[in-house]
Amino acid sequence: MKPIPVILDVDTGVDDAVAITLAARCRSIKLLGLVASFGNRPLHYTLRNTLWLKELLALEVPVCKGAASPLCQPDHPEPEDSEHIFHGKEGMGNAVPPPSLATAPDSDDPVAFLADLLEKSEEPVALVPVGPLTNLARLVTARPDLIPKIRVISLMGGAAKGGNVTPYSEVNIYNDPEAAATVFACGAPIIMCGLDCTRDCYLTDGERAQLRQTHRDPLSQILCDGLEGYAASNARFGENCVVHDALAVGCLAYPELLHTSPYYVDICLTPGEHRGQTVVDWEGATGRAANVQVGLRADRDLFVWLVQKSFEGAF
Repeated sequence: MKPIPVILDVDTGVDDAVAITLAARCRSIKLLGLVASFGNRPLHYTLRNTLWLKELLALEVPVCKGAASPLCQPDHPEPEDSEHIFHGKEGMGNAVPPPSLATAPDSDDPVAFLADLLEKSEEPVALVPVGPLTNLARLVTARPDLIPKIRVISLMGGAAKGGNVTPYSEVNIYNDPEAAATVFACGAPIIMCGLDCTRDCYLTDGERAQLRQTHRDPLSQILCDGLEGYAASNARFGENCVVHDALAVGCLAYPELLHTSPYYVDICLTPGEHRGQTVVDWEGATGRAANVQVGLRADRDLFVWLVQKSFEGAF
């Protein structure tokens, strides 16, 4: 089976770093490029972290500087107090990025960057956005002719039930609801790896300790440092160390990792605590055709195995 061509759109924090590592080392995936966006932290942090991962993994793929803000002005302030920054001030948990890097972004125009990679690919490309959908919304608006070149949009975002930034909304969608609405309506196939299934994808204290003890190389130790800070942040809110973003990558290479069902999904754009909610038409009341494969649960054992294999090297 030929590797699946993939472009990752990241807001590189801790779980993004694991997702990038998985995409880079899984032989079923051909990583074409990376786009960094605002999200977990402001763009200057997430871009720096993305370039750092490129260096650590010795990746020979281009990196693009993406969106620094939503399509519309955000209606919520970005938290700066440490209690609410899950990925740490600089986005990588307890891992400390170097003061400078040898690598620079290859582009600062995400629409042109994504369009070029899509046009050059001999087969349709899987787009994997694991942060706000701003870059993809601009792409499908500016270049609707390229939508047939999109194999699937496998995104980490949304929730069929509940939320993590309001009782109803998940943070990636909440950070740019208008972009999400644009992408969900674009007609490309979509897999939604929302909180309902990503919360199955956690690492226990023992599993993280085993990763640190078994893999002593610099990249693995940096990832483990990041995961420890991230785990502590999640624990303050009663959450497991959930590696959300890696699921959107893993389910492409291992479809059995994720159980989905097709539904029509819309995005709430009205002000208030429902803003950014991914509204699932469970009963077909709208009469609209399903536009999203909604992730309902994930195979945790397989997910942990994938993370462990990605720490080992190419597999």
